[in-house]
Amino acid sequence: MTQDGIRYDWNNAHCAFFWEYRVDPKNAAAFEAFYGAEGKWSQLFRQASGYVRSELLRDPDDTTQYRTGDYWQSREAFLDFLRDFSEQYDELGTQCADLATERKNAGVFLTTG
Repeated sequence: MTQDGIRYDWNNAHCAFFWEYRVDPKNAAAFEAFYGAEGKWSQLFRQASGYVRSELLRDPDDTTQYRTGDYWQSREAFLDFLRDFSEQYDELGTQCADLATERKNAGVFLTTG
């Protein structure tokens, strides 16, 4: 529940999962190709029902700092994806492990309307 008393359905509301990355400039092109809208993560996510889109954002003042946002129709849709594509998910995680020097979960957010 929010401060204004509006209740959101965590399992059924549209949601977005955010991650923050620090990327060495020598890996920037490979990182952007891997995490961009047409990259390997998006290609995998598109195979799942309930996937909406992904965004890759770069800080204009610190070009080593990136953020991704992966949007899903619901938390349940994302959990179904993890269940059905766990092997592919883990494999991609291994393939891109060296592209970023830091990675941090930046949170999960629900849509409000």
